[in-house]
Amino acid sequence: MTKLPGKRKTTAEIYQLIRNKITSFEMFPGDRVTEHELADLFEVSRTPVREALKRLEVEGFVSVRPKHGCFIRDFDIVELAEYYDIRIALEQLAVEHACESMPDKLVKQAMEAWDPARHDDDMARGIDLSVKDEAFHIGLAEGAQKPMLADMLRSINNRIRIIRRLDINADNRSLRTYREHFEVLQHILNRDAGKAKLAIKRHILRSRDFAKTLTLTALAQKKAQIRAGNTR
Repeated sequence: MTKLPGKRKTTAEIYQLIRNKITSFEMFPGDRVTEHELADLFEVSRTPVREALKRLEVEGFVSVRPKHGCFIRDFDIVELAEYYDIRIALEQLAVEHACESMPDKLVKQAMEAWDPARHDDDMARGIDLSVKDEAFHIGLAEGAQKPMLADMLRSINNRIRIIRRLDINADNRSLRTYREHFEVLQHILNRDAGKAKLAIKRHILRSRDFAKTLTLTALAQKKAQIRAGNTR
């Protein structure tokens, strides 16, 4: 890995840098990392690296195996499916509350942001769709003034963020995301909780199905593609 020179970095910055490398697949599931290597990479002492890794372990990005070291966490398909089931329950609750109390103004602002007619322009501008997508889902809970629910959703997102990044960049997924988000928001604006909950469930089930079909072979192929690109 290439060193990243610059000003002295805080633990929070080290955490963000490592997390970015994991979610962008510069560090890949199953890869072993050491405090020494990361400290050398970021030109810092091992202390902020150690603290950053502790936080990443809590969030499920890395796992520490006694006497073996620290590893970028592998995907457990059964575990992922369970996280998606929990996510469905939480997000249905979020849209139910949104139908009850999310102000029309906020709903319409979200509809404008997710209007399918904006898709091509947004993609041309190179927006980070995974960030925008996550903000949409958290925003429903926040718009309904349910901060604890939003925090629970953030916790789940931390566990499945890598899969969601792969999913949202799959064939035609981005445009479908705009359409499905817009549909959910239409039902919220109409205060139709039944249809909104059904729409959000269908939307998340597509992601869960993607996670179920994700294989170690596919991950290995993705790893080879990324690393081949980095050597050009």
